[in-house]
Amino acid sequence: MDLPCLEWHEHVEQKWKRLSIDQKKAFSTLSEVDAIFAFGQSLLNCRDLQVLCGLSEGFQVQKNPQSAGTFRERGNLSFKARDYAAAVSHYSKGVCHAAQGGEELSLCLANRSAALFHLSLYQECLQDISRALDQGYPSHLQQKLLDRKAQCLKRLGQRAQDKEHDIDSNVKSISTEQRLPQAYGPGMVSCASPAVSLQFSPSKGRHLLAAEDIAAGDVVLEERAFSCVLIPGGSPVARPEKDRYMEVRDGGINTEDQHCHHCLRHTLSPVPCQGCSYARYCGERCQRDAWEGHHRWECPVGGELRAAGVLAHLALRVALRAGLEEVQKARGNGAHPSPVPVLEPANENVSKKEVEKEKGNEEVTHGNEMSNIPEVLQLGMGTSGGPESCNGTLIQGCDPTGRYQGNSYLCIHHLLPHLSGHEPGLRFLCAVTMATLCLRLQEVGPLPAAWGRGTLLGDERGSQSQSPEESGGGTPELSMLGATALRHMLQLRCNAQAVTMLKDKGSPGSAVHPRPGVTVTLRATGAVGAGQELLHCYGPHYTRMPVRERQRLLQEQYFFLCQCTACCQELGSEVKVQGAAATPELHCVQCGSALQGGEDGYVCSRASCDFQLSQADLAHRLQGLRAELDQAEQLLERDRPDDALRRLQAASGQASRFLPETHPLRGELADTSARAHAATGDWRQAAAQLRRSVAAVRAQYGRESVELGRQLFKLAQLHFNGGEPQPALSVIPKARRLLSLHCSPSCEELEELQAMEDCLQGVL
Repeated sequence: MDLPCLEWHEHVEQKWKRLSIDQKKAFSTLSEVDAIFAFGQSLLNCRDLQVLCGLSEGFQVQKNPQSAGTFRERGNLSFKARDYAAAVSHYSKGVCHAAQGGEELSLCLANRSAALFHLSLYQECLQDISRALDQGYPSHLQQKLLDRKAQCLKRLGQRAQDKEHDIDSNVKSISTEQRLPQAYGPGMVSCASPAVSLQFSPSKGRHLLAAEDIAAGDVVLEERAFSCVLIPGGSPVARPEKDRYMEVRDGGINTEDQHCHHCLRHTLSPVPCQGCSYARYCGERCQRDAWEGHHRWECPVGGELRAAGVLAHLALRVALRAGLEEVQKARGNGAHPSPVPVLEPANENVSKKEVEKEKGNEEVTHGNEMSNIPEVLQLGMGTSGGPESCNGTLIQGCDPTGRYQGNSYLCIHHLLPHLSGHEPGLRFLCAVTMATLCLRLQEVGPLPAAWGRGTLLGDERGSQSQSPEESGGGTPELSMLGATALRHMLQLRCNAQAVTMLKDKGSPGSAVHPRPGVTVTLRATGAVGAGQELLHCYGPHYTRMPVRERQRLLQEQYFFLCQCTACCQELGSEVKVQGAAATPELHCVQCGSALQGGEDGYVCSRASCDFQLSQADLAHRLQGLRAELDQAEQLLERDRPDDALRRLQAASGQASRFLPETHPLRGELADTSARAHAATGDWRQAAAQLRRSVAAVRAQYGRESVELGRQLFKLAQLHFNGGEPQPALSVIPKARRLLSLHCSPSCEELEELQAMEDCLQGVL
């Protein structure tokens, strides 16, 4: 949910419709973010705040002891069923909903410690035991906690010291792993490779070029995101009581429940925020750092932030982190900035020169892609290299020394908000949303010290001399904060990186976790010659979407016409660029010959055969196969692999009559069949099915794709489990090569591949 929830969207839309034609025209001509924010701020009324606060009630962020008890009961049921991982998840939900200092919290922590003990997570178990005792666990039950503590210490034994040594070693390896050469000086920063240079052109804006040859898999950039938020996995509802019912019925275990809200680490036993049930952390340190950095101001308005959407949430967090001083520096206002306009609803005297200046600066931002980590939205990965454009002017975003640092606020500020690209209605929605959030922030308490009073207007009285009435319902600092956050909200539509955690159905735990501090690593997925541009995939990929559709989506959201090699070659020829997935040919169900496409469907290419297949008939056949596949997957979830195999074999037989082996649906059927055979312990038959899936994935996604790497990883697992060392050893290098191009060297798949290879070579 990037934009605000539907109800708020509709509320602001009605507000827009009530504006006069002249007001809409005046707003549409505004070319400065400050003026756009001031326009939205000037139209606020009590009703707007009431609506947003009302919608926030549909997003569960308050502590709720009753819900905590319900989740504890669900955890108890999972514990009795010996599903200890599920028990930990439910107990963790209870921990987050329970009030601080209450008995319910101590009970949830104690029960979670028991589940952690059964998972052999003794250090985590000890931590929860300590927390439960600190929260006042009932005295008559404390002996069993103390006994569990003694068992943990006994089982750890020498392993505790070994683990400390391993942690130290891991920290050292993390701190030195993939460290790039230190390249200081004008236009060079430590987080970028000297093989990369930053360039600027009017048509592309900032972009990266290879200063020298770059090999596939080489790290070209490594830096920390300026800020990030987790994208909520649950769906909002209108009424809190329905929200609680849905959470309890479905278990409510989403992405935001499994990862630290500060460093994004996967955490099985999170430490909750003491004020709300939403934010949770991997430990007390992240809890404290998040509170001091931003959460103390976000916590009281957590429901409103969720209703406003992740773009507004992240935009406000970026502004809070930056602080007034950094914002003023980035604006170039120095010690005496111009005051933010508060009640001027229009600025129709925009010169043609100013409009052309913004259009000329619109850019294609080639940022860093971060793959396979928790679902999260982040802002702040920049580029580095030569600081000057071809005409010698300084590129925006560079500091006074000419150095471009992607995780600095200066870099963030100069990402383009594309004001002329966004529709007026969207700009109005963002302006009213941010203005309402700022008004809500003003209600709950003072701004952070970094946005303190007395520093904005540059006079001795500062802003303390202005009443809320004089400043349009808020202080000048609050208006500056709102305008800054609005700028970032508009930027995020075309500059943020939304990343998801990928989970292979047949390969549990195959996810890549972020490095500490949300560090992002950018690698070349193919060889790049000196002078070539480094390109970044914005989402629509040439192997998955037709060129016209790709270009339309990119134009609508990012405001540029994509002219990459794939698009140009595809537009210039009816034959797809080499490596792309061509539409697999269909077969005649009567004679097996290829079908030829026509206006109304397909006909058999064999003259003596009269078989025809309409588009409707094809869609019906594919829909039927998809339904069979879904049914088989449900049977697998219910631990009925034999029944699933019967359905899959029948569906595969039907599919083979008219679909080629490389068709994506046949690949999915083969992949699910491999899962079913693996569930019965028939590893060799599982591997045979997965090889069919590998062929389909290779045709669909390409020979250098991460999808193919993951399929090969699963194939190596099946050969290993089936006692086939030679086939496993032949597949492992292929899987390793592909995964190394797309994933961190410390990802679980690569570590498991190495462990399998070491084991097999030891046997041979």
